[in-house]
Amino acid sequence: MKRNFILLTMLFSILFIVACSNEKAVHNGESEKGVTSQSLQTTIIGGRTGGAWSVFTEGVAESIRRENKGAIVTVEPGGIVENPPTIGTNAVSFGISYAMTAYAAYTGAEPYDEAYEDIRAISVVIPGNYYQFIARVDTPYETFDDIINQKAPIRLAVDQQGSAGEIITRNILKEYNVTYEDIISWGGSVDHLSDSKTFELMADKRIDATGDAVSVPSSGMIEASTTIDLKMLSFDKEVMQAVSDNLGMATGTIQAGSYDFLEDDIDTLYTPAILIVHKDVPEEEVYQITKAIYNNFDYLGTVHEEFKNLTADNMMEVGQVPLHPGAEKFFKEAGMLN
Repeated sequence: MKRNFILLTMLFSILFIVACSNEKAVHNGESEKGVTSQSLQTTIIGGRTGGAWSVFTEGVAESIRRENKGAIVTVEPGGIVENPPTIGTNAVSFGISYAMTAYAAYTGAEPYDEAYEDIRAISVVIPGNYYQFIARVDTPYETFDDIINQKAPIRLAVDQQGSAGEIITRNILKEYNVTYEDIISWGGSVDHLSDSKTFELMADKRIDATGDAVSVPSSGMIEASTTIDLKMLSFDKEVMQAVSDNLGMATGTIQAGSYDFLEDDIDTLYTPAILIVHKDVPEEEVYQITKAIYNNFDYLGTVHEEFKNLTADNMMEVGQVPLHPGAEKFFKEAGMLN
């Protein structure tokens, strides 16, 4: 009888230990999963409400939600120039920026007065925003060199000072030792205008040309070309390479036929839009977000046409901002990084 009691006690003890071990395993599993589900609560800043960048940001946010049941990802408006310092000071953990703008913030280059060295990159979001310099077809120049050599009294429109397109335009002129003041001295003008205002004034023949870094094809340029006869000016390859090196960009080509009015390939430079993060965000959280983007290429392609250009081959081409360790971990596991 006593022997049976001892055996029964031992059996219950074993069962209790197994049950506790299983419970602990379940809890551990929940803990490991926690970063990717219920506990994943974060905010991503994008662009102006209603703009393309707000659509891009929501697409990334929904990809994260799809991969991590119960995740709460909030999208808030932001700005191309404003987002990197916001991330760099950890006021918000995640944001979208041009690679060249993020690198300028990381190094403290124009338009920033200080370096935000805590910025890290995760992934490309939109692979190519190409610098495109367009003019009314009745202007007497076919290349950017023509404008410089003729000292043409061009009436030029650029975006707000410090924006990607404006910085690129100014740096191209700088390679020719030309400033905005020089253009004005030639009898031209330089105005900081929005796209819509620029095209309105081009239609009225009060603006001759404009340059900006935008997607190809740009919906704004397509719409403008329905009421304005446009042409795209070509650039000297060496000048483009020099500007690319200075600004942390890459050189590329806009293919003929990208617009109805574009008959020849245009060599230019481009910068991708990338997802950036503060360096102190946990590695596992960034790993899961990188994985979510990778696993949702097909979905993202239904969100916006530009997402269709995002692939496993180019999602790592984030420019010169260092990758976050969580992104590195994913890319290594996926065999994309040694």
